Amino acid sequence: LHALLTSTGGAQRMPRARHDAALAMLRDFVTANEDPRVSPNYKDDRPDQMDGLFTLMSAPECAADEDLALHALKALKILSRKQENRQSFGRRGLNAVLRLLVAPPSSRVAGEGANVILNVCYEKENVDAILMCGGLEPLVRFLGERTDPDLQANAAGAIQSICFQEKGRARVRDLDGVPAMLRLLGECRGNVKVQTRAIGAIHNMSSDADSIRLIRAQEGIPLVVALLKSDQPVICGSAAGALQNVSREVASRRLIRHSGAIPLLGHLLVCGDMQA
Repeated sequence: LHALLTSTGGAQRMPRARHDAALAMLRDFVTANEDPRVSPNYKDDRPDQMDGLFTLMSAPECAADEDLALHALKALKILSRKQENRQSFGRRGLNAVLRLLVAPPSSRVAGEGANVILNVCYEKENVDAILMCGGLEPLVRFLGERTDPDLQANAAGAIQSICFQEKGRARVRDLDGVPAMLRLLGECRGNVKVQTRAIGAIHNMSSDADSIRLIRAQEGIPLVVALLKSDQPVICGSAAGALQNVSREVASRRLIRHSGAIPLLGHLLVCGDMQA
């Protein structure tokens, strides 16, 4: 696969036969490795050659071909599960992803691009590079895609990863990402994936005082308290963690009490299957 992709000629037009061969190989790779529990690639701890994939994603026809772009990003998502691959991603890899994320041929491609960002931003240096390249802006925009909950969830997951870092949280605030995330929480009732990713992002955002004030000012505390009633342990855990952080502020502590959080938190304490 690497040899085939590195011979595509970079920005030059790819021959049709090579295009079809690359797409077939990408499909086979994704099928064999999409589930990390049985992925041969994930079990192999050796780093992978990704230059060929970056070259393919920089080719003009990749941006115009939804199927090719989708499978290239799926393959990159799989490869970016490995720390060694994330650490060697570099500016070239990030630019290749952002090229498809900023002007995606479809919402499915945008969602897979967000998944790649989620993975690679486990590394701090990749967060810094994403912020410098303007990669956060489309993710915040995708939060408002009400007709595509999967895209909203994937964007929220990528933002959750980015705002684990202080610089990421500051930039999310600058782009009004907190109000967008809280709106998403209010609108996504019943969608476990969206709720999980969105409250996870709010939990990370609540790590500093500026974000705590913003969550309170945007009337986010009652939304977070309501998630303590979820039957999903991971959602309850993130909501409780966010409230723990927010409670550092006196004004927020009063709102937490008045929103009825204390009995709900007490109930979680005696539930053995909860991680809160």
